[in-house]
Amino acid sequence: MIAALSGQVTINGGDRVGEAEIARFERDGSTVAVRAESEAMLLVMTGEPLDQPVFGYGPFVMTSETEIRQAIDDFNNGRFGQVAA
Repeated sequence: MIAALSGQVTINGGDRVGEAEIARFERDGSTVAVRAESEAMLLVMTGEPLDQPVFGYGPFVMTSETEIRQAIDDFNNGRFGQVAA
């Protein structure tokens, strides 16, 4: 996926992605062409496919509803760790 944080880009010669928009790519192929239409800042996200269902609730994304419930419980009970100040 590519998220446009600012500016606008054209993906593979066709699709335009503007600020606060996301382009999601299919698994086939091995290259992506990105052309900036203006000064742009992008966030490029990659990873291996999970090949599992995806469940989301608020900021939580897991592979089952049970895992979502556990993540919420962990968060509410302070088991998510600490962020350094």
